[in-house]
Amino acid sequence: IMANKNVQIISKTFFVVFLSLSASSLSWASNSAVTLKEENAPDFISQVGDNVFVQTADVTIKLEKKLPKASDWPNSIETAQGTMRSSQDIEYYEDMEDPFAGSEEDIPVLTDPLEGYNRWMFGINETVYDAVLEPVARGYRDTVHEQLRIGIKNIFSNAMAPVKFVSSLLQLEFKKSGQVLARTLINTTLGFGGMADVAGEEYGIEDVNEDFDQALGYYGIPTGPYVVLPFFGPSTARNIIGRTADALMSPGAVIGASVGTNIIVNAEDNVNAASFIVDDKKQLEDSALDEYESVRDFYHQYRHGLLKK
Repeated sequence: IMANKNVQIISKTFFVVFLSLSASSLSWASNSAVTLKEENAPDFISQVGDNVFVQTADVTIKLEKKLPKASDWPNSIETAQGTMRSSQDIEYYEDMEDPFAGSEEDIPVLTDPLEGYNRWMFGINETVYDAVLEPVARGYRDTVHEQLRIGIKNIFSNAMAPVKFVSSLLQLEFKKSGQVLARTLINTTLGFGGMADVAGEEYGIEDVNEDFDQALGYYGIPTGPYVVLPFFGPSTARNIIGRTADALMSPGAVIGASVGTNIIVNAEDNVNAASFIVDDKKQLEDSALDEYESVRDFYHQYRHGLLKK
């Protein structure tokens, strides 16, 4: 029993001494670290030339990135890719922020000196469209199968081959002229009078969208002022001349069809074309802040895009 008590006393004494020594060691280490930091604290950032260094008591680390010189601030920023950008280069930043910036710089300004009349006529056309054309186009779309409507669209496109061919020749686009001839021959003979686009689907001969308005633009004739025509809608002074030439080259004018026949044919063409875009037109009406300006700007960009092709 006495032996066991002696062992317990010795163990307790050893444990107390161990705790005392541990506490002293921790206190010494803490004080040493503070002293080392205070006595050996370096000027840890230095710059030699264009290189930046971080120093400790034992190691010198060279940074991967470069710090801008004092003279560069605040006129430069180093990106994550390591390239320098100048905050004063406004055009550069505009290009970076807007990936589409500058894509419309070559579009000439479309003047609108007749805006008062144009808005009035635009309102009348919209009233007629809402009251007559839209309901008819929706009913037509719901009644006539889409494939048949596409076939009718192809027929009208094939019938305008003379306009496309002559316009392409005037613009010295001989490849397009050849495409028009090939498409007309193939689609008229193999495509049931142009209803099926055999040339495009089977032989890869793409359609050509050319008219006399584009031919006039090719020779540098300006668009002139913007004009909204009754029933026909958006146009320009140059486009009015081009449309007149197109009408004289249309199949109805060539075969000498009566005015009534031409009206019926054009009405079918307009209704059939409207049946494909009636929902898009409605979406434009609902989303546009100023529908007149939206239609005018879209028309101008679309026509200019055709001229640049």
